[in-house]
Amino acid sequence: MRTQKHIYIYCIVALLSLLLHASCENKRDDSGTLGGMWQLEEWRNADGSLAYDTPDKHIYYKIRSNILMLQELPGETDTYFITYYHQEGDNLVINQPYTIVRDSELDTIPYTIDALRKYGIPSNGRLHIDVLNSDKMVLTGEDGTLRFRKY
Repeated sequence: MRTQKHIYIYCIVALLSLLLHASCENKRDDSGTLGGMWQLEEWRNADGSLAYDTPDKHIYYKIRSNILMLQELPGETDTYFITYYHQEGDNLVINQPYTIVRDSELDTIPYTIDALRKYGIPSNGRLHIDVLNSDKMVLTGEDGTLRFRKY
């Protein structure tokens, strides 16, 4: 009788563990190495000249699942862009940008891809992944090359 009680408790604990694991499974980030927060270290134009060099400001790409958040810190306002992206082979294709202003009554404001040029996103919204590992990412677009470090 005592053994049956232990088996019953063990089965309940195992079932609860499986349910907990299953409920968390859909929250897993499937971005792989691409996922996380990336700080832009260098931005060079297509001709090789330095395009972005302001040590007092930093551009960040925050990637999770199919969402890319772009932010410049410190910024004049607490504003950032959120876009959707998908991968086509070694290319990131960025579309549907929105801006969000914190502490504002406006939820989201839609924009065109051209609004993202100040973050290094070309007007066609396409960036080639040249290098991607756990601590470094290099993206190339029609306007130039972006070099990031994992933050």
